[in-house]
Amino acid sequence: MESLPYLLSTYFHQDWDSDGGRSSDTVAVFLQERPEVTAACADEIDLLLSEDLPEGALQRRLDEWGPDYWAGERDDDYRRWLMEVRDQIRAGTA
Repeated sequence: MESLPYLLSTYFHQDWDSDGGRSSDTVAVFLQERPEVTAACADEIDLLLSEDLPEGALQRRLDEWGPDYWAGERDDDYRRWLMEVRDQIRAGTA
């Protein structure tokens, strides 16, 4: 996995919300600036979500990649957020 960690660490940095304030705004910038890696990023999200991870493991994995984004208290919150990101990426590359 390279594209998803890149998106999370580069675009969801500590000041990510200054680019518009919404996660979807940040993903839109990613789509515009890095179209060559967006399809791979959506596929990597699918791969990550297909893993059978125990509760808390998804958030820990994402934290390793350095984003400063809080989706909620549970992995289900992060799953939902990642699905929204994936869907936006796929819609933007269709």
